[in-house]
Amino acid sequence: MPFMLDSNQKELQIIKNTSILNGVFFDAATGPITTSRPAAILSTSDTGRVQTIDDSVTEDLIPESELDARYAQLGWLYPSKLPAKPWDILAPRNQRPTKLEIWGSRRFMVQRLSINISVQDLSPEDALVEALEAALRQRTSALRIRALREVFTTWGEMIPLNVVVGACMASTGKINGETILLDATAPSDDTATDHPNIPANEVPNQLNTHDRPKSLVDIVDQHLGTTGNFTRRLESRVQGGSSETLLKEGYDAWLKSVIDNPASWRIIKILHAVPITEILSDQLRDRIELLFTSSVILRSPSVGAPHAFNFDGAANGIRTIESITIWFSTSRIRDISVTYAGGTVAGPYSYGLSDLESQSDTFVLAPGEYITDLFVWHESEWIMGIQFVKSSPGLSPIYGIRTKDSISSRPPVLLSGNGNGLLGLSGAYTADGLSQLQAVWRGDVAIRRQRHTQTSCVGGPRGFVFNDLQHLADPATARIVQITGRAGVNGVAKLQTTYTCMSGGALVRSETPPRGSDDGRLITMTLDEDEYIIGVRGHHNNHGIQRMLFVTNKKTHPAFGADKGDIEFNFDAPKTSDGREMVLHYIAGKSRGWMDAVLFVWAERPLKTPGV
Repeated sequence: MPFMLDSNQKELQIIKNTSILNGVFFDAATGPITTSRPAAILSTSDTGRVQTIDDSVTEDLIPESELDARYAQLGWLYPSKLPAKPWDILAPRNQRPTKLEIWGSRRFMVQRLSINISVQDLSPEDALVEALEAALRQRTSALRIRALREVFTTWGEMIPLNVVVGACMASTGKINGETILLDATAPSDDTATDHPNIPANEVPNQLNTHDRPKSLVDIVDQHLGTTGNFTRRLESRVQGGSSETLLKEGYDAWLKSVIDNPASWRIIKILHAVPITEILSDQLRDRIELLFTSSVILRSPSVGAPHAFNFDGAANGIRTIESITIWFSTSRIRDISVTYAGGTVAGPYSYGLSDLESQSDTFVLAPGEYITDLFVWHESEWIMGIQFVKSSPGLSPIYGIRTKDSISSRPPVLLSGNGNGLLGLSGAYTADGLSQLQAVWRGDVAIRRQRHTQTSCVGGPRGFVFNDLQHLADPATARIVQITGRAGVNGVAKLQTTYTCMSGGALVRSETPPRGSDDGRLITMTLDEDEYIIGVRGHHNNHGIQRMLFVTNKKTHPAFGADKGDIEFNFDAPKTSDGREMVLHYIAGKSRGWMDAVLFVWAERPLKTPGV
């Protein structure tokens, strides 16, 4: 008999008895998961949201992928049909799958009620608001994004608004070479008579009690007519009513358990849902949306010729880099390609497509590793060299220019993610090679033990390239403890830096090779355990460093190089964006008989301060 809404049956109670006010989390592998707690409350007392249906329907669906099939068997729209969420950028949808596999889902639904709620009828639970606000108070964008994702996992990502409630049998799996499921066996006349409210052509096949299968899967297949349809079964399920009754007593008894027990009804079809942010206040929703739109993808300044970009490092959405392939010569970077987890590849763009014999190398990241920084050497119209820094201690080779060759280039540029991981590379190219590069960073990754950096550079264009970062076993804990050099007539020579850091639980001490000639008197500057370089003073002549002295938090040390020079330079340690003090972390640059150029890399104080 039809279910009646009488004066004793409150709409609010019916709505609360379903899970429509609970958020739904979408697992990347298994699909929709209804959370265990309500995320929303009804904020109005309007009626008419609940309507009786009292009919049944059988639907056949042919999803395009296994994930679509998992959504279909639960009565959800396919992921591509759902409204976009602000955080979808963190999990880009794969390209349309090749139809190598065909999936099918047949669902028989006993529909009892429809519930239709407007988003204006809903307000968020106070605990949800508190959790979101706590997430937004995290110190960095990456930590805020991580905390929000945990909130969405707990409270759900979407709220259903328009649903069908009742009971359902469903069977889903991979089918063999057909784009339709085989038809169910037509029901007998007696079956249709037993269920006057269910159209005869929609009642699943009845079984003789003596022939009843022993497993629930067999029973569902028999009733749906899907026996033998699937080469691989995803799932057979029963929602609503009593599965035990179906197993032990058959379809009639199960249907009676559905009709007689409204408390057993479940949401069996979702016709419309919205992101959970839609039920929030405008202010809170805007803060969350702004975080994902402005903080997830970050871009460094571009390096090289000021041309319009030919390729965009964010074109494939938020993905994890597995490897980067570089095509190069001894004087320039020819081409580049980035391979992401899942097989997506960006590039090559020009040279790497036409010259298959050109020199190339692939820099591979281990699972969980990210690129945190890039060094780029360039001239006015082309990129000369590039070096990648990993989140676990380690660097790539310097691609392009060779450290054993004296080169002429503009000062090296350090493109730092400052705690973010590399997403991709934007840039421009010509037939000969790359002319411009820009690092694109993903703000959803919080890389631990990263010191934010800034740089200062002085000197001339020529020399042999060096980078002290390769000598630091653990950059997070590294500090300068000693510098030796010559007080020569012409300039700063024989410069050698000693670093210490913690690695493997032990203090590691490393010395760089001496850079420059033996001209002049040897000077050694040794720092106390709590002493850090906070400034550099000196002179240069546009070709090399003539004089250089270091200022620490304790004193000004004697100068290296000549007694005087032509052009003065003066660098003080900068501060981080949130006001924290920086110290000299390490140096890079060029040298020949003297120090031609120096890139001073400043960073926050070491995470641990080792003894000297």
